[in-house]
Amino acid sequence: MKWRNIIFFLVMLCCSLSCQRYLKGLSSSAVVPTIPGAFYTGTDSCIPCHDDIYRQYKKTVHYRISSREVPSAERGCETCHGPGSLHVKSKGAVTDILGFSRLTPAESSEICLQCHTGAPTMDWRANVHVLNGVGCNECHKSHKVTAPKMVYLGDPEICYTCHQEKKAQNALPSHHPVREGKMKCTSCHNNHGSENNNLQKDTLNDLCLECHAEYQGPFVYEHAPAVEDCSICHEPHGTIANNLLVQNEPFLCLRCHKGHQVNPKTGPQPTMAALLTSCTQCHPQVHGSDLPSQLPPGRALTR
Repeated sequence: MKWRNIIFFLVMLCCSLSCQRYLKGLSSSAVVPTIPGAFYTGTDSCIPCHDDIYRQYKKTVHYRISSREVPSAERGCETCHGPGSLHVKSKGAVTDILGFSRLTPAESSEICLQCHTGAPTMDWRANVHVLNGVGCNECHKSHKVTAPKMVYLGDPEICYTCHQEKKAQNALPSHHPVREGKMKCTSCHNNHGSENNNLQKDTLNDLCLECHAEYQGPFVYEHAPAVEDCSICHEPHGTIANNLLVQNEPFLCLRCHKGHQVNPKTGPQPTMAALLTSCTQCHPQVHGSDLPSQLPPGRALTR
């Protein structure tokens, strides 16, 4: 018993230290970078060397923002890249200006968050993207893209640049109509962050029931997996089995259910007989029912 207590204490200590290091890493990375000793010189000082970038910048939404909308917008290039006096003085030394390619994803994102304080970016700091080393400029290109949101690819293509496994799943026979253009990744996901794995709703079931309201209870006889988590039986990004099921019937059902008791009508091995058909032929109301065993209306249990 003594050794077990010591081992338990050591495990808890390691977990505590790991959590502290992780949280410290998050908090220390989310700091707006600065250029000590530099002051603002204005956009005109940037144009002589960066005229090609400036011409493209004039076509973007950032250029059209007025100081009435964002107080710092009058700084132009220096709003994002920091005060440029030292950069001008050193005739272009890259260490004297904030270059996004040299910043960490969290640092570059902090610069964006100085202006983008409201929805949909208010939850960005808890976003799984930034926690996995992805910053705003992975998707938004402020110099080269003139689209309203400066996204260089559309949805879902831009998501697929990283999430190749989801692209492969969407190519499977059963899938949500993303390929057909009737849905996008953002139909279900908030790519700027949310409390639950970047979902648009607080829970997965709330999200699914937005479209599949016919499966929402309450029912007299609930099916526990359907109430708990839709993904227990369904893989939303695509499957080989029909209806986005993670496995075909009856094998999906037999992961939890042992099969029927001995019944004279099915012989001595009723479970073997069930393998030749689908459970939903007799139990179609798998998401819940007001009848026992998820039977359809008009069907009664036989003993």
